[in-house]
Amino acid sequence: MNSVINEGMRGMHYSQREMQKSAHEVASANVTENSEAKTNPDTVSLVSPVDESSKADSGGDLTEPLFEMRRQEQIFTASAKMITVANEALGSLINVKS
Repeated sequence: MNSVINEGMRGMHYSQREMQKSAHEVASANVTENSEAKTNPDTVSLVSPVDESSKADSGGDLTEPLFEMRRQEQIFTASAKMITVANEALGSLINVKS
């Protein structure tokens, strides 16, 4: 029973890490360096939504991380459900033995 719970926990940790990576990719997709930033590294500008939408239309940077976040959310939920089922089964076994 512990191995099932451990596998569920491992699945939750893995999917959480992957969701954080994808969230970072989404958050940093709108930030790029402009030509002034090359001479001044402290300068960062935001890309206009029009420029970013052209990337998204051509299968840009946002599509994959968003799909990956959704996939990892489902993996996280399934892993949590696996822990819940194992916990309930363990509770039932304890009740039967009592």
